[in-house]
Amino acid sequence: MSMDERADIAADRRRLAQRAALLDAASEMLMRGGPDAISLRKLAAKVGTSTMAVYTAFGGKEGLINALFDEAFDRLAEAQRAVPKAPEPLIWLQGLARAYRSFALENPSYYALMISVTMPVSESLRHEEPSCTTPPARGIAQQRGYQMLFDAVKACVAEGSLPSDVAPAIMADALWATVHGLCSLELAGFHASAEAAETRFSLTCGAVLKGLLTPKGLAKLEALAARSLKPEN
Repeated sequence: MSMDERADIAADRRRLAQRAALLDAASEMLMRGGPDAISLRKLAAKVGTSTMAVYTAFGGKEGLINALFDEAFDRLAEAQRAVPKAPEPLIWLQGLARAYRSFALENPSYYALMISVTMPVSESLRHEEPSCTTPPARGIAQQRGYQMLFDAVKACVAEGSLPSDVAPAIMADALWATVHGLCSLELAGFHASAEAAETRFSLTCGAVLKGLLTPKGLAKLEALAARSLKPEN
């Protein structure tokens, strides 16, 4: 590798690191005060760069906010991708739920952006009408994190743990909504302690999943639970 190539690689790394730092700082501003709280000048000063560098990276405030939404869902997808595709799809599905919660707790400012996508919209926007703009929440199903959950649901259907007479999208929506709602309450301080939040997360997710499972799936879930409780020799 030539000296010029090494210099280019180093420059790219610095640029990516600066971009990540700008997004992290901007996400905190957005969470605390909404879009009006984001000042490109203050953001640049916080990260130790110039306002021009912010414009170069994002093209302005609107581009920055769009990049923040993309970054939030990209980070969730990375957390989901780290979950091993276990031989048992049910284990994969449960792992995705736990990864979602871990992402939310570790990235509260980015998760706040995801919550904002699911804020109420006007009645005319809630359901499809030819003259209306598509609500942002409807784009969640196109995100990679959601698609991984959808794939896990389809895998559970294929091996018989989830019913084949219910659309996979309906079951994926139910599971996504459950985890999303639980994480939103936890980050809002709904629970008195971390232990209470953990207990309610496990209980509620487990109850919803059991309600969807076939008899074969229920038997498999019980067997997996028993196996996890069995002491190792």
